[in-house]
Amino acid sequence: MISAALTRYRNAYAGLPREVWWLAFALFVNRCGTMVLPFLTLYLTQRLGMSESLAGRMVSVYGLGAVCGAYLGGRLAERFGAIRFQTVCMFAAAPGFTLIPLWQSWQAIAINLFLVSMVAEAVRPANAAAVTQLTPPDKRLRAFALQRLAANFGFSFGPALGGLLATIDFQWLFFVDALTTALAAGALLAAFRLRQIARVGHLAQAASDAPSPLTDRVFAGFLLLMLVNSMVFFQFGSTYPLYLKDHFGFDTKWIGAMFAVNTSVIVLFEMLLVDAIQAWPLLRTIGWGCLISCVGFGMLPFGQSAPYAVLAMLVLTMGEMLSLALSTGFVANRSRRGNEGAYMGWYMVMLATATVAGPAIGSAIYQVRPAAVWYVAVSVGVAVLAGFQWLARRETRPSEMHDAPPEWPEAMPQLHDA
Repeated sequence: MISAALTRYRNAYAGLPREVWWLAFALFVNRCGTMVLPFLTLYLTQRLGMSESLAGRMVSVYGLGAVCGAYLGGRLAERFGAIRFQTVCMFAAAPGFTLIPLWQSWQAIAINLFLVSMVAEAVRPANAAAVTQLTPPDKRLRAFALQRLAANFGFSFGPALGGLLATIDFQWLFFVDALTTALAAGALLAAFRLRQIARVGHLAQAASDAPSPLTDRVFAGFLLLMLVNSMVFFQFGSTYPLYLKDHFGFDTKWIGAMFAVNTSVIVLFEMLLVDAIQAWPLLRTIGWGCLISCVGFGMLPFGQSAPYAVLAMLVLTMGEMLSLALSTGFVANRSRRGNEGAYMGWYMVMLATATVAGPAIGSAIYQVRPAAVWYVAVSVGVAVLAGFQWLARRETRPSEMHDAPPEWPEAMPQLHDA
């Protein structure tokens, strides 16, 4: 049995291009130092004496920068090259983190947060575009699952280390975040040396002539459905920990353990799951994943024990693995004729918008009645599932990961210095 399990793991990771592994490694290094945002409100309130409402607005400023960065990243990655662009952005973001603790006024901090967020978050669509360009369609689901695994594995270290550093001095958070960002950029520079991904002429011309992704009605509908679902999912970092404290009586140690359950399950099982379901109908599966994650939230009011909270987290995580990992793959194959950066840019804009709007709406509902947030979550999940089933019936272009377009074998990308 152990031998069979090891074979499944080996097969799940086999066949991915070496360049995709380098991109995942750089993402892992970058996420290992993700500690500024998780502790930003504590730094602003405890170290600088800001009110909680003002600190919350500072987080919103970071979110607005992320929205702008996602859009610009998608556009500029096409112009300057996806790998080259994300390398430069990481190098530019690193000193931006070190400047934040130098400011005392909220105006200066807000400007710094907006700019560093815009540059740092521009990396995400560029990374996704690079994975799309470097990976054959039949391997993209696993390639994006590998990127998520790297990000989640790294993120399991960042906040934990940040919690220890914050007890010494909050300034260490900014320095370590800057250091890991620069190290990630250095890894990309060592692996790719600022080269671009060259593509066969007719595909390059198709990319330059491609219309806006928003004219693609199926893609636009997909974005709308994912926006609504993501606003529920991003309660994960706002009302969800509050509910664990208020309803379940968890302290910070137990709340941290719940997040560890999420990242551990993703690291251990997401690649296996994605490898096993590659042939499933993509849009329909994403819809079911959205519903399952919403049900994981919706379960919360009906129990108060620690095992019940873990069960709800497992359900939520299963839905996350079915929806978020597969949705990036859908976007990648939807944009397979070029224009990958623009498609990924709009997808990341959607996620960034959800990180701003979701917590704001959820917090407003939570103040009125905490359990109502989770009842609304289930209703959203049902509506989103219905929307994805409707959208799947109107999908006319082949977008499943196992339906490789005929031009791919002659269009294998190469890296070049121009």
